[in-house]
Amino acid sequence: MPLHSLDLVFSPAHDAAIRERWDALERAGLPNLARHRGSSNAPHVTVLSAPRFEESVLQRARELFGTLLPCTLPVTGLVVLGRGPWVLAEALAVPAAVLTAVEDLRALQTDGPEESRPWVPHVTLAKRMDGPTVARALEVLGASPAPEILEVTALRRWNPELRETTVEAP
Repeated sequence: MPLHSLDLVFSPAHDAAIRERWDALERAGLPNLARHRGSSNAPHVTVLSAPRFEESVLQRARELFGTLLPCTLPVTGLVVLGRGPWVLAEALAVPAAVLTAVEDLRALQTDGPEESRPWVPHVTLAKRMDGPTVARALEVLGASPAPEILEVTALRRWNPELRETTVEAP
C-alpha cells in the first residue's frame, strides 16, 4: 500500500537549487529524481509517512508548522543512506522547534513506518544506487556547488489514493 506523507517543501529558488543537483546527476547519466515526473516529486523533506492520517494528526501538523514556517535549514553535506541499494541525499540541520514538531507528530501517528526509526532530515537526490554509482555521483556532485541553506515555505500532504498534493501549512 502506498504511504501518505507530510513533506516540507522549498521556496522556488531553493527548489530550483535541488533540481540543479538532480540535473547534474542526469547529465552524468546517473540515477536521480529528475527522471520521476509524478506530481509528488518536488524536492522535499518527508516529516511523516503512514498508510493514512487521522484528522487529529493533520490538524496538529497545521498548528505546529503554521507557526514555524517559513524557516531556513542549513545543508550539512551529502549523505548515503540505507544498506544497499543506497539513497544519496543532502543532509539538513533543523531548528530545535522543527525537530520537536516532528517528534510530536510521530508520537500522534502510531501506524507509520517511522515508529522504530529516527528521523533523518534530508533531501533525496537519487535512489537505488550501487557502490560504484554512489562513488561516481559523489564525484559529480562534488564538482558542482551545493546550496548552503534551503528555505522551507510550506508543509504539503501527498495522498497516493487521490494522487494529489495539498498544502497544509502555512
